[in-house]
Amino acid sequence: MDKLTNMEAFVRVVDAGSFSAAARKWGRSKASVSKYVGALEAHLGVKLLQRTTRSLSLTDAGRAYHQRCVDLLAEVAALESATRSDDASPRGTLRVTAPPGFAALHLHLMTTDFVARYPSVTIDLDLTHRMVDLVAEGIDVAIRMTRPDDASLVARRLAPAPVLAVAAPSYLERRGAPATPADLLAHDCLVDTNFRGLGRWPFEDRGRRVTVDVSGPLRANNPLTVRDWAVAGLGVALIPELLIEAELTSGQLVEVLAGAVALEWSLYAVTSGRRYLPGRARAFIDHMAAAMASPQAEIAPQSR
Repeated sequence: MDKLTNMEAFVRVVDAGSFSAAARKWGRSKASVSKYVGALEAHLGVKLLQRTTRSLSLTDAGRAYHQRCVDLLAEVAALESATRSDDASPRGTLRVTAPPGFAALHLHLMTTDFVARYPSVTIDLDLTHRMVDLVAEGIDVAIRMTRPDDASLVARRLAPAPVLAVAAPSYLERRGAPATPADLLAHDCLVDTNFRGLGRWPFEDRGRRVTVDVSGPLRANNPLTVRDWAVAGLGVALIPELLIEAELTSGQLVEVLAGAVALEWSLYAVTSGRRYLPGRARAFIDHMAAAMASPQAEIAPQSR
């Protein structure tokens, strides 16, 4: 049973004063309007209308139910109107969560650039490495560096995010460059504790998957901190390439064990498949996908 259609038929009959008048104004047959109201009464198990050949009146139950139906139908109409408006011209508050490291380098793309295009949208940004429960915490879009395992989530790939093993030239001059993954056992390794497996680094070595249990003097849960330690010459680190593009270009960091890191990461925009996705969220995801695909994607300079 289409409850909303049946409720609308009931309200129209009450407002018009008869089934015939309601049918004419609504553009439906009298029989169909009668069928809708009858189905509603059968579903509820109560009489909503007292019918005679000459008059129509509400029962006590019908009177109370009529007002609730009027309120509910008005809410539905308002929701539909707001949704159409949001799709046509995104507006309202957009809640986004993202890793602090990514946000530090691409904050302009995520906020200033987007709001310039959609000035009626307000961004509420939550910067955390924690895997936020999108539904429980009311998050519209999560930017994540790995594809989620949860089947209730929808992930759109924004860009590849290969992970590189890197070190500063000063460190390599002092300690030498590792020739194989196993050589890392003799090196100071800087560990990002956000990585699954912590100090167990995965590599491809001569066609075999190997895991090296690395160790070193420093660990942190922020890839930019690990990056800064690596730039300072304190050891070898695994860092997503999109977070160290400037350091690689300038020569502050160089890749070691090129192509051997066995982590195939990508950047994703993640949403809940259990919630309606507002137009402002779709606009944000489209904006980020286009921005990350552009070679001109801006990276803000970072202070050391």
